[in-house]
Amino acid sequence: MDLAVQPTAIHHVLLGGQLPGGLWLPDRVRELLEWLQAWLLVGGLALAAAGALLFLGSWVLAHLRRPAVAAAGPARVHGLAAHATLWTSAAPIALTLAAAATSLLPPLAPFTLRMFAGAVAAAALTWLLAVGVIAWGGRREALARARRALLLAGTPWYCLLAWLAARM
Repeated sequence: MDLAVQPTAIHHVLLGGQLPGGLWLPDRVRELLEWLQAWLLVGGLALAAAGALLFLGSWVLAHLRRPAVAAAGPARVHGLAAHATLWTSAAPIALTLAAAATSLLPPLAPFTLRMFAGAVAAAALTWLLAVGVIAWGGRREALARARRALLLAGTPWYCLLAWLAARM
């Protein structure tokens, strides 16, 4: 049977392992689909590891930034920007906790990846703000808040990496 002839053949294969007309899926095709799924999982692991390393690397490099000298005049970063950056890191944490809750409750399991996606998007915003605050400079307290925000915003990546690794 030619799979290209029937447009719904892939749909049936993915849902039940049976081709239209009652024919069963050949073992070789099933093995290829499992192999493809395994490679997609490995790619997701690689992406999560890269994201986690980006956040950890940014946090480490942020320690190279020296605080502004207090006698040199007013701080270049207002405390409000550092506080806002730290508060935005609460969104990725909350969404990561929601993703953990969805993986523990079976009826909500289909929403786990969606929660992780929202957490990663919120973490990207926090990362941009924190790197901006660090690049702009400021007093010791402002830089400490930005560094803390970087570390907290990386939480979805660390948890996503652990969750995907558990799926292997």
